[in-house]
Amino acid sequence: MTQIDGMNPGALRSSAAIILTRAVIPLWLGIGAVLKILDGSPSNLPAALVKWFGGNGVDLRFLLEFSIAMELVVVGVMVLLPGLARLAGIVMLGSFLPVLIGDVALGASSCGCFGAVQIPPWVTLVTDVFFLVSLLFIARGVPALKMPRLLPMWQVVAVGVWSVLSVAVAFGLTSSGISTQSADAPLVEVAAAGPTVGYYLPDYTTWVGQPFLKLDMAAWISGLPEDLEQGQQVLLFYRKDCEHCHELMEIFFADELPLPTTAVAVPERAGFPTVGVQPFVCGGCRLAELPAGVDWFMQTPVLVKLADGVVECAAEVTPDNPVCVDFY
Repeated sequence: MTQIDGMNPGALRSSAAIILTRAVIPLWLGIGAVLKILDGSPSNLPAALVKWFGGNGVDLRFLLEFSIAMELVVVGVMVLLPGLARLAGIVMLGSFLPVLIGDVALGASSCGCFGAVQIPPWVTLVTDVFFLVSLLFIARGVPALKMPRLLPMWQVVAVGVWSVLSVAVAFGLTSSGISTQSADAPLVEVAAAGPTVGYYLPDYTTWVGQPFLKLDMAAWISGLPEDLEQGQQVLLFYRKDCEHCHELMEIFFADELPLPTTAVAVPERAGFPTVGVQPFVCGGCRLAELPAGVDWFMQTPVLVKLADGVVECAAEVTPDNPVCVDFY
């Protein structure tokens, strides 16, 4: 009989459970936290969190920092406190599932779990479900993972110190602007013209009925025409690599324009893209742009219709649902 044949199935299960609970899953969570710190941008938060929390006024930078801190704290608990490792992992992974399901439902291209690293949400969802099922069933009843009556003092102190450091790192490094874009001096100068919080999540319903030039958005756009308050006009916010923007322009803005139209280019935080740039077909459009160095949470294309400078309609549109295009 070989050594493998003689191994106790219970011992194999216990070993697998311990490795998953105290090494593999903490490593998975830790990598996500570190990558989000290096990225330092709320723009890469899960789309579901941006929609649910950002849409209700929650500061997205705080949300980013809080999520990083919690992930790091859980990593410390899972590594340093075996008795709480399984419970901490279940709670953390369980909290991820609604967010990932929301990302899938919203059609997000990335889960946002690893900062700027693009991973489809369904991939992360399948992985997290596997880890969660493993903690619920494989790690259940494993002696080495059971909660003792008394926790060793050194473990409690170690987790406490780790938690304090985790919060300091999460709120300190991301707030200090450690990201792949922060080294560009011209970018910093331009970003000063944008929102001071470093991101902008528009509520288009509040624009309607307001003079556009009185909105914060107007102050951040460079190149706005001087006659914006004269008659009916259109603002088209687009991204240079946005296929839907290109399709909308092809259908409604490629030929003679029925109304004066200003195309406002929306950059990413790092600047305007150089890959995947779509042809600009709106030859009659006047050109303007928003500054880089800011996370613009705008699902382009966005159309704004003005009457004597007052916003009559403002919405995110698609070529199949061209809201605000009632002037044709």
